[in-house]
Amino acid sequence: MHAVMGKVLVVDLSTGQIQEEFIDAFVYEKYIGGVGLAVYLLKKMIPAGADPLGPDNVLAFMSGALTGTGSLMTGRWMVCTKSPLTGGWGDANCGGTLSPAIKQCGWDGILFKGIASEPVVFIADENGPRIEKAHDLWGLDAIQSEEAIRSSWVGKKQPAIAVIGPAAEQVSLISGISNDGGRYAARSGVGAVMGSKKLKAIILSGNQKITSAKPDVMKTLSKQYADFINKAHWPKIASGKFLKVMGKALGLPIVVPVPGAATAMVLKKWGTSYNNTTGVVNGDSPIKNWTGSVKDFGPDKFEKLNPDRIIARETKKYRCYSCVIGCGGICNITGLNLPGEHSHKPEYETCCAFGPLLLNDNLDTIFVCNELCNRAGLDTISAGSVIAFAIECYENGILTRKDTDGLELAWGNSEAIIALLKKIIKREGIGAILADGSAKAAERIGKDSAKFAVHAGGQEPGMHDGRFDPLMGVAYAADPTPGRHTIAASVYY
Repeated sequence: MHAVMGKVLVVDLSTGQIQEEFIDAFVYEKYIGGVGLAVYLLKKMIPAGADPLGPDNVLAFMSGALTGTGSLMTGRWMVCTKSPLTGGWGDANCGGTLSPAIKQCGWDGILFKGIASEPVVFIADENGPRIEKAHDLWGLDAIQSEEAIRSSWVGKKQPAIAVIGPAAEQVSLISGISNDGGRYAARSGVGAVMGSKKLKAIILSGNQKITSAKPDVMKTLSKQYADFINKAHWPKIASGKFLKVMGKALGLPIVVPVPGAATAMVLKKWGTSYNNTTGVVNGDSPIKNWTGSVKDFGPDKFEKLNPDRIIARETKKYRCYSCVIGCGGICNITGLNLPGEHSHKPEYETCCAFGPLLLNDNLDTIFVCNELCNRAGLDTISAGSVIAFAIECYENGILTRKDTDGLELAWGNSEAIIALLKKIIKREGIGAILADGSAKAAERIGKDSAKFAVHAGGQEPGMHDGRFDPLMGVAYAADPTPGRHTIAASVYY
């Protein structure tokens, strides 16, 4: 078979057994690969009623059928499992370098079951697949862990690495899995599942070839697409302030899908943060824990989050594997009292979750929260959302200053937002109540707090209001992964 590797690797962390499972051609014909193949496999492997944090759950790292074939825009990797947040199907996906690395090791996916008796890492390189102890990495943040792995690596080829931070080690249900120093498969509580299995990292360095049936055709089509994207440039004379105008146009009472070239333009220029102002103006961005509007977060506030101000800190742009757009960026964070000097540029979801959702217009605070979450391994959507929940509970007298360990949880209070996030990361005081998301927090607090917990089936929705894009609202409720924002939009995607 071309494109696919024809097999997956199954790793039992309880027994240490590692074995390959070959996949029949008809399975690929029906499920293709990636999430589809994971559905087929996990349905067979996970018994009904399995505890998402128990040994019967399976954590699958999946590549895609077209990854590595020369096809463009096919480099994302998927993590699939039974979600501890929703109790049902859970998945998350990420860019970076891990997806081709899975196939270069010879598999279409790597599936972990069982629970290790001590912290471990999984390694696959020229010496084959194996499990090794990881006590020296346990307790390090996600970025420190990746740096430590790379500094001690003696293999011929630098590995692709997926790793968890302290939040996942403590089994926070809103934790994710990091790749490439801050790219995240963040949703569905996948980090908590990895942490519950005591699996600190997977480290992949293979060299197997990936083929396509018609490489010349693939090359020609990819070049045509790349040429189309490369010609899409945002006019130099149009600054980020023009995005407010674009936002108003998108807010008109008609649904007109945005052309692909226009999307490429803004993503190449600003990344996803282009929506910081556009989304507030047109009603896409949830404000004040989904109760507010642009009247609460007007130009005097949202222009402080203008993407021009974000890329002013940008020191370089980067592309994920097989991507020609290059929406990623590395930013200078000196002067923000953070470890390190550089950080991944905050995405729109992060900017909104720690911005309009909290009525916070302090951009430095967003940079700080972004880096704290990246290092701890927290999903920024859920982290910002549970803080918004806590602020609204405080506003309505359900939480008091005694409950919040002395924090004044007022809307837009930057110092309190950062302090509360640190408590959530450490599961300290009120943070222990909030560390598993809004739905669990409401259960623990009681006092009619559930009406302030915005979630879909246990997971906080993405930072896109279904009243702006009704299809998104339907997806939040009806998708097998509740609250997902990346699959059903009718306006942006």
